Amino acid sequence: MQRHFIKRLAGILILAALPLLAHTAGYAQTIVLPLSSAPTAKEMARVLTSYGRPEECLAPVSVNRIDGETRVVSAKGFLIEPGIHTINGRAILDITNCPLIDSNPSISRAADLEVNFEPGGTYHVGYYHAPANTEEWKLVVWHIEENR
Repeated sequence: MQRHFIKRLAGILILAALPLLAHTAGYAQTIVLPLSSAPTAKEMARVLTSYGRPEECLAPVSVNRIDGETRVVSAKGFLIEPGIHTINGRAILDITNCPLIDSNPSISRAADLEVNFEPGGTYHVGYYHAPANTEEWKLVVWHIEENR
């Protein structure tokens, strides 16, 4: 009697799983791209955001917006298609080397950084926070490496 119950249960589970498998198979077909159409790392630009230069008032940035849309990318860096893009994000300031001496310490949201990313280039992005004037604080590309 237990064997009969186990066979019947297995049959029901298989029948229940078929619509799920058919449903997910359609998704797998829509998101898989041919390898020939996927851009290679050489065709992309690399953006590094986890390195700063505290002594030069450059803080690392966690990018969370690209071209005005919320994006989830690595806090260390990411690849981006070549062309003009805007990016923005959050920075954690280390004011040990660059103490705030501005008499108006109000900090507004940073403007988007617009960059023309070239294929194969590596762009170091940071948040510049000049100690004397909070109005000059902004996202910057502080170093570009041209990888050939």
